[in-house]
Amino acid sequence: MKSEEVYDTWKEEKSQIDIRQDFADEVMNQVYQYAQKKTKRLLDVQWLIELISAHPLAKAGLIAAGAVAGFIRVAFVVCMFLSS
Repeated sequence: MKSEEVYDTWKEEKSQIDIRQDFADEVMNQVYQYAQKKTKRLLDVQWLIELISAHPLAKAGLIAAGAVAGFIRVAFVVCMFLSS
């Protein structure tokens, strides 16, 4: 029982925290500034992913572009091996 009393005393002491008057306003201002910074991105990657996911033609175009890039890389590597 003594350890329980010690814990309760400690808990009561820790629960009495002094908070500044403008603490809530400061926190809300920081949250607002964070939201403003988040919306000011030059390129919204999430929007781009949603756009590509929603359109089958965009998916096919992206796959084709990846395939072309892969073939170009393979061709480049083959040329480098042959030239050395």
